[in-house]
Amino acid sequence: MKPNHGHLVFGVTYHGSVAEPLSGLDNFYGKHISAGKLRSQLEWLRRHFQIMTIGEIFHRQQNRRLPKKTAFIAFHDGYAGNYEIAFPILKELGIKAGFYIPTAFIGTRERFWVDTLDAAMKHTRLPHLAQELFGASEGLPLSGEPQRLSAAMLLRRRLKSLPQQVMEIEFRRLIAALGWQNPADVPRLGTHDRCMNWEQVREMAQAGMEIGSHTHRHLICGLQDEMILREELTQSKSLIEDRIQNECRLFCYPNGDYPKGGNDYTDRIARECGYQAVLYMISPYNYINAQSFRLTGIAIGEDTTDQKFKAALSALRFHWMRLRKRDIWPWEGEPESTTGL
Repeated sequence: MKPNHGHLVFGVTYHGSVAEPLSGLDNFYGKHISAGKLRSQLEWLRRHFQIMTIGEIFHRQQNRRLPKKTAFIAFHDGYAGNYEIAFPILKELGIKAGFYIPTAFIGTRERFWVDTLDAAMKHTRLPHLAQELFGASEGLPLSGEPQRLSAAMLLRRRLKSLPQQVMEIEFRRLIAALGWQNPADVPRLGTHDRCMNWEQVREMAQAGMEIGSHTHRHLICGLQDEMILREELTQSKSLIEDRIQNECRLFCYPNGDYPKGGNDYTDRIARECGYQAVLYMISPYNYINAQSFRLTGIAIGEDTTDQKFKAALSALRFHWMRLRKRDIWPWEGEPESTTGL
């Protein structure tokens, strides 16, 4: 996505939203942002940018009417807090955002495996985890929260490197080693690990929020074979369109990195499945023109300081990086052109 006579657009991405700040294993990586912090950031964004949905951005770009300082906002994962906490704030501030949902979790009590892992690390009675993990015999101390956080981080990285079928087997082994026969038996972290239901998704869509796919089962796309990936993208798109009675044009990669989260191969399949743009989670900078297909937003959470948040959304910083030939995007250029949204 090298600059090519397009418009500079900033992307901001969130995951979960909660009423009060959470920390530690209850909020790994600070992915659930508290209401007060979210409101403050959204108010700042509204003062400094014209905020639009991605669909609105593409439409206005084609008509050469895109404001100079433009940004989009995306909420990933479909957590219920994004409806209960973020949605009312967005409505009050008159902001439209995109919500990217993994359809297998919507309207169910299912948890993401990472939330189950965090809950198991929090609630296990074991002072030490000793088992053969991924072919290597090792032990992990679990006597305090810092050690449990460190162990959870290591185990996440290892599990995320595996194809889905292998990951599911190893995950169940790990949960059993931590003291539960079945992942469903692990106590929940709290109400913030729930996903929203379809009525809530429809309400947001009717209020002008943009609903996109985040796969069906929240799989890391770059690790899947073509048959599984096509099924994930087509099933999610079809379900969304059926439930909200509107076209689903946008797809957001779980994990959001490049090239493991998504890449040229996965982008090609996304095009063939009918998506008109894909969203990564790498940096806040986009140059949008009629050929744009890949977009990216910076991940923001409870641990993001105001200084870092505002610096990331600085046009001066973007141009400073370009002048010094700093890498802004991990890919060399855009895939084959599209007609936009």
